[in-house]
Amino acid sequence: MYPGQEPERPRRPAVSRPALAAMRVFGAVAALLLAALAAPAGMRADASVAEPAGYWTGDINSPTPATLQGGQVIHTTQTSRLVKAGGAIIVDVSTAPRRPQELAPNAPWLPVPHPGIPGAVWIPGAGLGVIPAALNDFYRARLATLTEGDFSRALVIYCHQRCWLSWNAARRAIHYGYRNVSWFPEGIEGWKAKGLQTQTLEPQAPRPGS
Repeated sequence: MYPGQEPERPRRPAVSRPALAAMRVFGAVAALLLAALAAPAGMRADASVAEPAGYWTGDINSPTPATLQGGQVIHTTQTSRLVKAGGAIIVDVSTAPRRPQELAPNAPWLPVPHPGIPGAVWIPGAGLGVIPAALNDFYRARLATLTEGDFSRALVIYCHQRCWLSWNAARRAIHYGYRNVSWFPEGIEGWKAKGLQTQTLEPQAPRPGS
C-alpha cells in the first residue's frame, strides 16, 4: 500500500440471483407472519373453521372462516384504498337496534347513531342465514340499483368483527351473480382501530307489507 492510499475494503461475497429471490420471499413471508401475530386475536382469521354448504344459521358471533368461495377476503388497508379510489359499493349489514319491549307504546325512543364506513349503504338483516322473501328481494334490488346492473362492479360487504352476517350477505351477493365480491371480516371495529373516519348511516329496509 502506497502512502496516502486508502486501505482496500474487504469485498462482500457475491449473492446469486436464486439466493436473492429466496431472501425476498422469506422476507415477505416473515412480514406477513409478524402482521398476523401483531393483530388482535379477535381480528385473526380462523383457518380451522370450514365454510358451510349454504348460509350460516348458528350463532352469528361464533368464529368465522378465513375464506369465501366465489369471492375474496380483504382487510382494512385494502378496504380503505377501495373507499378512497371510489367506484366500489360498500354495504353494511349490521343488525339494527330494536325498540325496547318494556317501553310504553307512546314513550319516546331514539336509537343510538350507527357509525359506518363513509359512503356505505346499511341494509340490516341481509346477512341472516334465513331471510324473508321481501328482504331478499329488497337486497337484490338495492344491489342492482347501486351497481347499475353491472355484475362485475366491486362490492365490499362488512358488519362487525367476528360476525357471520357479512359472510352470509357476501355469499348471497355471489349467489345473485356478482363476480367481484369482497368480504371485510374486521368490520367497523377494524376500521375504527386504524383511526379511519366514520359516518352515521341510516338503515334501509323494504316497506312494510311489500
